[in-house]
Amino acid sequence: MAVTEIRETIETSVGLDSNGLGIVQKRINLQSGSRHQIFQMDMFQDAIPETDSDNLIIEWFVTPYPVIYSTMKLTPLRNSRGPMAGDDKVLMKSIWTSYDLTKYGTFTDFPNQFLGAQPTFSFYTPALYVTGLVHGASGASVTNLAFSFYVACDNKKASLVSYGLGVLRERSIAQGINLMSQGRTISPSGNVGQVFPMWKYGGMRPERMLRGNALADFFLPYSSTDSEKMLSTGNVRGYLSRGRTMQPFDTAFGSFDAVKGDIPDWVRFDLNPGLVAGPIRPQQPPRKLADNGNTLMF
Repeated sequence: MAVTEIRETIETSVGLDSNGLGIVQKRINLQSGSRHQIFQMDMFQDAIPETDSDNLIIEWFVTPYPVIYSTMKLTPLRNSRGPMAGDDKVLMKSIWTSYDLTKYGTFTDFPNQFLGAQPTFSFYTPALYVTGLVHGASGASVTNLAFSFYVACDNKKASLVSYGLGVLRERSIAQGINLMSQGRTISPSGNVGQVFPMWKYGGMRPERMLRGNALADFFLPYSSTDSEKMLSTGNVRGYLSRGRTMQPFDTAFGSFDAVKGDIPDWVRFDLNPGLVAGPIRPQQPPRKLADNGNTLMF
């Protein structure tokens, strides 16, 4: 295992544009032709930034390709948000907030400190980009911006095919998303039937039990293709059709039969295909042909 430990620092000043956005970035070169797996990542704030902006927020990213900001909002007053932490191209994301002149900022990380201390994401691109999106007031200036980064990754030699496909994929997904809309909204009144039916009833769903006072009331599967012959095929199919009966959300699966009693839904599990698909159709004898194509007669 060839573990590469990387320690990098960023110490600079940045002026924010008319939209209150500034970008700080640094590239780290890695070994080409290898598969890199992140083992550990961490970052540290070395100094308290000086700024004339209120509510300074910094988004930090570690990615194989440069980060492209979007038009989506970070807060109701801050636009130009970076990619989401769940984006495939993001190896780590950290948001630092709550700055003033007397204390360090608070932060949230993805992956968190627990997950960041064990192997997580892998990639093929021979580079890492550390990018900071600084959000503040329009035209503000941020000085004394000082952060340190630690990355430990395992480098393994990759085949030319897997390396090429990996770099191609990462280049493709690195394209920026200007505006994203995912998921769907469900009104509470329309939620019925879209999740497990016990959401409304609560507790455990009741179950049915086969009667055990007669051997003709049950059968035991010996294997996936053979069952103990205690019932006729038609009788077994009668059990199966009743076991598939639809029921309201607060009643047990299966059904009740006046003669057979309760029939649970699990009687249809692990059955041989003939019972489920129906009787086996009679087959014609195989036809054999001579070399000239004539049918052989016996």
